[in-house]
Amino acid sequence: MNTRTYLQATILSFSSVIGFSQDTLEAYVEEGLLNNRQYLKERLNTDISKEENKIAKNLFLPDVSFNASYILAEGGRTIDIPIGDLFNPVYATLNQLTASERFPTNLKNVNEQLLPNNFHETKIRIVQPILNTDIYYGQKASNANISVNQARETAYKNQLSFQIRKAYYDHLKLVEQKAILDSTRILLKELVRVNGKFVKYEIATKDVLYNAEAQLYRIDAQLATVQKNIALSRNFFNFLLNKDLEAEIIIDESIGFERERFIISKLKKTALTNRSELKGIEKGIEANDYEVKRNKGFLVPDISAAAEFGYQGFGYDFDQNQDYYLLSFNLSWPIFQGGRNKSKVRRAKLRKEQLETDYSAVENSILLEASKGYYEYEESLAVYTNYPSLKVHKKISRLLKQNTDRAKCCWSNLMK
Repeated sequence: MNTRTYLQATILSFSSVIGFSQDTLEAYVEEGLLNNRQYLKERLNTDISKEENKIAKNLFLPDVSFNASYILAEGGRTIDIPIGDLFNPVYATLNQLTASERFPTNLKNVNEQLLPNNFHETKIRIVQPILNTDIYYGQKASNANISVNQARETAYKNQLSFQIRKAYYDHLKLVEQKAILDSTRILLKELVRVNGKFVKYEIATKDVLYNAEAQLYRIDAQLATVQKNIALSRNFFNFLLNKDLEAEIIIDESIGFERERFIISKLKKTALTNRSELKGIEKGIEANDYEVKRNKGFLVPDISAAAEFGYQGFGYDFDQNQDYYLLSFNLSWPIFQGGRNKSKVRRAKLRKEQLETDYSAVENSILLEASKGYYEYEESLAVYTNYPSLKVHKKISRLLKQNTDRAKCCWSNLMK
């Protein structure tokens, strides 16, 4: 194979990668899942939804609180109580009738302030909901939201695993391309030297030498570009793992490729069954159904019971003169709220329609991705199967072989 054909085969080997060790790559994937900040955020969102669900469940339990207050007051509004005007004449008459001075006739009128002074209230209050549709459907929606967040976490986990694998392959591809370019540069330097001798001894024209030198310059430019891309791919890979961007990547050249044949119809069905994005939307629709019922709950009254036990009176004393208890049953039923409840119901239904539209769009997108990944894999497999019959450089053969493995990895992620 001449030099030009060799260079074209090297440069045009799209998406080609070096072989990899499953153990090394899987260790990187596990490290990324452990340290990636965005994936940690998704896990925390799931934990938050679980705690919110516990809060929603606890609303069914009684609310018990201890309350204590002590009031000191002076001034403000007052009320006149004419005790002297009312009782002095009466007591005077009684004294005359009984011929005694048993009843006081010098009582004064009283002026009392309305604000209580030196007054305390110390109590335990218990409130138990009996019928509350807002709490009931809110807890149901909270259960569904846990599944929504779990589906999002799983979807991001699969996507992150795929990105780490793809970034690893892309880096190894560039490393292998650089190795091929280095080998090619050695050959071209030798070609320039030999053509220089031919020109010197007038065996060949200068055009042959100029052509070899031009190819050498192009290789040098390609090497500079590949070197830059190697650094960028290393930085991106380490970014996914939340590591130092310049950390070295372990390269294992062992080959782990296993050829498989698949049926596209079964793959599409598997993708639609397993994809977490669709499961998340399904649970979102379920949660929205509960939200609709929750907003319709204004048609049903809220019923609760409350009890208070404690002490109340002037002076901070706890005795039988100040102890008390109070039981109450409460019913709340909104009659008119300006149409807000009906608007909330319509809003929840519109959100459900929006989710159903998203489901259809995501479903079509998954089918498209699965088809594209399948045909890319079949193309790579066909090229790899036919290529060994050609006499080519062993590095290019290895690149094509691993390109098939990379294509398989890319679309198999769509099945998760």
